[in-house]
Amino acid sequence: MATKISKSGNASSGEKISSRDALLRSASELMTERGTIEISLSDIAKHSGLNSALVKYYFGTKQGMMLALIEDVLGRGLIQLEGLLSMPLDPIEKLKLHVKAIITVYFRYPYINRLIHYLFEDPEAGQEVARTISTPLAETQRALLEEGIAAGLFKPIEPMLFYFIVLGACDHLFFGQHMLRVAFGVDTIDDDLRRRYTNTLLDLILNGVLATPETSRAA
Repeated sequence: MATKISKSGNASSGEKISSRDALLRSASELMTERGTIEISLSDIAKHSGLNSALVKYYFGTKQGMMLALIEDVLGRGLIQLEGLLSMPLDPIEKLKLHVKAIITVYFRYPYINRLIHYLFEDPEAGQEVARTISTPLAETQRALLEEGIAAGLFKPIEPMLFYFIVLGACDHLFFGQHMLRVAFGVDTIDDDLRRRYTNTLLDLILNGVLATPETSRAA
């Protein structure tokens, strides 16, 4: 079963994708546009031009669909992170690429962290997210830190704390879009703001992690 939908999720002469992927894309676009994960199956059906009964057919439940969306969005990035560890780069460059990749994901999918927290409220879904997303990400970070420490480039740092510090910092700009608008008069997080935020965050992280701070390497 397949359908043609536009980037907004509606039928068009654009690329041909499966009905399953059309539902996931519509859910993603609605959460991004509305700035909330509170969307209904009828909203998704209307946006995709498909019957909401297909959610049960492909995913079992709405929560199953959201879990599939998380794995679809973040799974590709985790595969790339596995390749990062074997790249012929020094640990500092690898860490920079890692942080940039996380921010790029939040820039493209600003609802991701809220959706992960929502799924963790259910023990079974939370275990699946931990197994497929959180644990592999934490292990990648641990390996990056250990490599940098062994090379004498990084200070000893607890990987668990590093995980929460980096993930929280990467997400907060996108989670706080209402604050940006009200307190700073910034209506949209565009690519320029993403880039400036990335460079500033890298500067702060690297000067906290490096055995000898090298601010000039953060850009």
